[in-house]
Amino acid sequence: MNKRLRYLLLVLTLVAAIFAASGCGADSSALAGDVSGVSVTRQSVDAADAADIQNASDEDKAGNNAGDSARDNGTKYDASEFMAIVPEWTGEPFCVINENTPDFEKNEIWTKTQESLDPLDSLGRCGTANSCIGVDGMPTKPRGNISEIHPTGWHTDKYDFVEGGNLYNRCHLIAHKLSGDDAVARNLITGTSYMNRQGMLPFEDQIEEYVKSTGNYVMYRVTPCFVGDELVARGVHMQAISVEDGGKGLAFNVFCYNVEPGIEIDYKTGDNKLADKTTGQPDDATQSGVPSGNPLPGGVQSENGLTNGTQAEDGQSESQSTDAATETYVLNTNTGKFHHDWCKSVDQMKDKNKQVVEATRDEVIAKGYDPCKNCNP
Repeated sequence: MNKRLRYLLLVLTLVAAIFAASGCGADSSALAGDVSGVSVTRQSVDAADAADIQNASDEDKAGNNAGDSARDNGTKYDASEFMAIVPEWTGEPFCVINENTPDFEKNEIWTKTQESLDPLDSLGRCGTANSCIGVDGMPTKPRGNISEIHPTGWHTDKYDFVEGGNLYNRCHLIAHKLSGDDAVARNLITGTSYMNRQGMLPFEDQIEEYVKSTGNYVMYRVTPCFVGDELVARGVHMQAISVEDGGKGLAFNVFCYNVEPGIEIDYKTGDNKLADKTTGQPDDATQSGVPSGNPLPGGVQSENGLTNGTQAEDGQSESQSTDAATETYVLNTNTGKFHHDWCKSVDQMKDKNKQVVEATRDEVIAKGYDPCKNCNP
């Protein structure tokens, strides 16, 4: 009897042990699953924060202001202190900051293509955008539709005298042609046509041409400058430095004004109206003017072909005479651009891509070359 009892107790003990082990196994599996999920989530967040935009999730890239997962409700951007050192707008698209010397720290300069976008603040406004620009990160297809994004202060007001008609553009902090970004809320602000085309574009063109002609990288930072609770930025602070040569090939530090000549803007809301003669564009200013200390030698050219020369009645700059004159031009057979021989971009060309010719401007264009937008040949 005692033997049978001992046997029964042994069987019951074994059954209880097996049951307990099975239960613990299920719990361990669930816990392991939770840990795995946390690990994957953390890896995804790190990839986005570390700025490899190619590894960011589709939701993160296409987030909108109504529910962008990257919004930081505890942050409010305010550039009041910086704006105190920026000169009042006097009719030029941009001004030079810190003698045109960018202020990157060594640990802020990346050596491969990646991008980092600050989260939207508590008002839904963009913060600083950092990007290391390389050929491998540039888009291979046209820009997509970005109309779903409505940056803070967005209005769809039109004026006949504004280039493109619309007062406001959805301005990429890091241009699509440099990053491939489309409808990324953290990379789009409400900017005037004037700032977008006359202010930012020439510098974006300069980066694009340098990177494509050299194969080098450019560290690039753009910060929208909001004052207090204003929903429209007063402008953008743009800095860039070529990585491999420590800025010898390309470097700038500028502020582009978010203004539109002839229009008064309420930066608090984005509301706007025609300016009266006393508050509009200064009499001696031109939309395409370039201030002294201009980091783009020879003037700048935007998509509409305006340069910093005086515009003739027929719409052609006086710096581009219709008289056929033979000049020395340098062709970049890789990018399809042609330059003045003094253009800074010439020094960055690889010898195998460089060709010096004596020809008229029209003859070079007829061969399929486009004028450099920095030196404006």
